[in-house]
This record gives sequence, structure tokens and C-alpha cells, in this order.
Amino acid sequence: MTETLTHVHLIGIGGINMSAIAKLLVRAGVKVSGSDAIISEQTQELTGRGIHVSIGHDATIIPPETGLVVYSSAVQDTNPERVAARARGLRQLTNFEFLAEWSHEQEVVLVTGTHGKSTTTALTGMMLAESGLDPLVIVGSRVPAFPDGNVRYGAGVLWLIEGDEYARHFLAFHPSAVLINNIELDHTDIFPTLDTMMDAFRKLLQQVRDGGLVVVNADDRNVGTLIGGERRALEARGVRIVTYGYGAHAMVRVSDEGIRAGEQTFLIKDEKDRLLRARLSVPGKMNVVNATGAAALALALHADPEAVVRAMNGFTGIWRRFERISDKDGVLVVSDYGHHPTAIRATLEAARSFYPGRRILLCFQPHQHNRTRQLFLDFIPAFDLADVLILVEIYDVPGRKTEQDAAISSTDLCDAVRHHDADRFCKRTLEYASSPEIALEILHRFKRRGDIVIVMGAGDVYRIADKV
Repeated sequence: MTETLTHVHLIGIGGINMSAIAKLLVRAGVKVSGSDAIISEQTQELTGRGIHVSIGHDATIIPPETGLVVYSSAVQDTNPERVAARARGLRQLTNFEFLAEWSHEQEVVLVTGTHGKSTTTALTGMMLAESGLDPLVIVGSRVPAFPDGNVRYGAGVLWLIEGDEYARHFLAFHPSAVLINNIELDHTDIFPTLDTMMDAFRKLLQQVRDGGLVVVNADDRNVGTLIGGERRALEARGVRIVTYGYGAHAMVRVSDEGIRAGEQTFLIKDEKDRLLRARLSVPGKMNVVNATGAAALALALHADPEAVVRAMNGFTGIWRRFERISDKDGVLVVSDYGHHPTAIRATLEAARSFYPGRRILLCFQPHQHNRTRQLFLDFIPAFDLADVLILVEIYDVPGRKTEQDAAISSTDLCDAVRHHDADRFCKRTLEYASSPEIALEILHRFKRRGDIVIVMGAGDVYRIADKV
């Protein structure tokens, strides 16, 4: 594909996946330009690499030599650059449509699921690389082990890609292998019901190539329902199914967990009854599950078991996934991307398990009005393990809310949590912040030596974490 391209223009180039595409194109010798609404770490990094990035969208900034326009799903049809591209007859693809077309001759491996995709993708990529399989890896985060952060260049046949379910992006691919970590209702502006989300994952399984591989979490009820309905059809096409989890029915099984000296230890028994003794320096049961899923996938792709263990032992986490920003003056500051009630609860449990007895201050910014309204009742108890709770006003995502959605506010969530606390006879500090900057002022007021401060959300609240 790149042989026919001379210049590609990326709209929304600062997105984590879009910036990875920009790096891949430049490495392939294709000239790249792009635009984004705001300056970010990603846009600054790309500018530093010599890519021309315009801040703000304008119909006149698409270079004359452009042969293809790639746009983020956050970019609307009415974006002036997309309108100009249509007027010029330029071909336009979403970022995942582009990746699917560019990688169609490769052995594409997708890591999917509502939670844990980035961590599982990063771990799998490290395991495959440590085994000498040299995969190309694209992750929806920045990985310290990868010099280029969100992408790892590889000369092997495997292309490991974090598969996004939003807008059914993962259906652009016909992968050789798929991992499904879990399925839970999310992206309610796209999936009004769990059934509609299950249908998307069902379609993905149907698109796995004949003779391919499906790796699934045996402990997740919705994944179990999905694979139970599709097993016969998959096996008829020669697709191998590997399960992992805690249950005795799992083919790759985790057991003997322990926590000591700031790390988790556990055993993984693989399909050949080999015992892998592993440790993780990142907290939480969810990360043990992520690591086990990564191990099951890597081993099924012929990774070396010793290399799998080395990768787990050396894993220090990734950007905005329980990322330790600072630990000084007796205060640990953590930045986390969690934006779903289940992720909030799991992150707080992880903090409690690693740092027992310490007070937890949670500063949470809900992401997107529709999600906040649709999952409102699930959000209320998700904060129970926080000793101090600061709720920042909802991060607005243009084009993804209805008039009914727009009426919801973090003040409504604050009131509901206050009533919930009263019902359970809980007294704690609960504050509303109209912006991340106000939240920072509140954190400065309440934090004290010994505290764990967690700055959480998928919007822009992470920017205050290094100022706490």
C-alpha cells in the first residue's frame, strides 16, 4: 500500500492510535502531515520528529500532494478538512480501516475486550519480542519497554494490534488470532444494549481466518456465553480455542497469588502442564488476569515459556494505567485511565491491596455525558473504597451526546454518591470540581503525608497529576 502513497494527511493526529500510524508511515518513507484540536504530548512528539502538525482544523491545510486522508473516529463528517477532502475527491479512511488495509497480508493478532486491552497488548508484545518473534505492536498507550512508546517496529510476520470495539473498529480486520479479555456494556452511544455489543464481538469471531486462534477469559460470563454459542462454528473452520483464568475448566490457569514487598507473585499452569512462576510490580487482580491472558496468547503463538516469565517480571506498567507519577513527601501520586465503573472499582481494590492502611484520595473525571447517564447507577457504588472523593465535571466529547445526555452533570453524581454514603453510614470528604484546575486546588487542601492520590479519567484530568 505504501508503495502507491507519497503523502498522507492525518486528521486527529494527536490521538494515541493516530500518532502510531504517523510514526509507521514516516518509517515506511511516506510523507505525513496532520492536524489536531489541541497541543498534546503526542503532537509535540510528532513535531519533534519533523512532522508538520497544525493546531486547529482548516480546509486549506491539506497539502496539494496528499493522496490519502486518514481520520480519527472522533472527527465528524462536518470537519472542514474532511469536507475539503471530499471536494477534492481524496480517499478517506478511519485509522483502523487504514491499518486493516495496510496489514491485510500480515498475521494480524487483535487484543480486545472492554477492560485491560492496552496492558494485555503491551505484555503480549513484550513476551513475543523477548522470544525473538519480533512482532510489530500498536498499543493504545505508551509502553516504557518500547523506544517509540505506542508502537514497536518488528520484522516478524506477527502484527499485534490493540483492537478497539468503539464504533466496531475491530471489524475492519480479518485477524489470524483474537484475544477477548472481557465483555461489559460500554460506549453506550454506539451500543445501546449489551446484546448489540455482544453482536459485534460475535461478528469479530466469525471474521477470524480459517485455522486461526481465539484466546478467551474463561472466568468472564459474557465471554463464556459468546464462545459457547460460537464454538461449534469456530471448530468447524479449524479455529483453535484456548481459555485462561482461575477456574479449573481453564486451559491456562492462574493460582497461588501472593503480595509482598510491592509486587504480586503467582503461578500459571499452561496447556502442557508447565508451571510458570511469575511476578508483577503492578497491582491488582485485574493485572494478574491481563498477564495470564497475555501469556496464554503468547504461548499459543509459540513464545518461549522462559521469555514469557522474563517479560512479566520486567513489566513496570504503561502510561496512565496505575502509573506512578511521583512518590515524595510521603504522598504517592498515581495517574489512571479508568473511566468505567468496573475499572474504577478494580483500581481502588488494587490500591488497597498494595498499600493497606493508607488513605486513598480519588480525583475522578467522568468521560462523556452519554456513558455517565447510561451507567449512572453503576458509578455510584464504584467509589466506595475511596476515603476522599473529588468528582470533576464531565469531560465533553463533541458529537457524542443527545439533548438528554447534555442535562447530566457531575453535580448529579455527587448528590447521588452523598445519598449513597448516608445510606451506608459512611462519612467522608466528597467534593465537586468544575474543572481539573479546581480539583487540583482541592487536592492541595486535603492531601497529607501517607496518602495515595489517584487522578483518574480518560479526558484531560491527567494533566494535573504531575502538579499534585
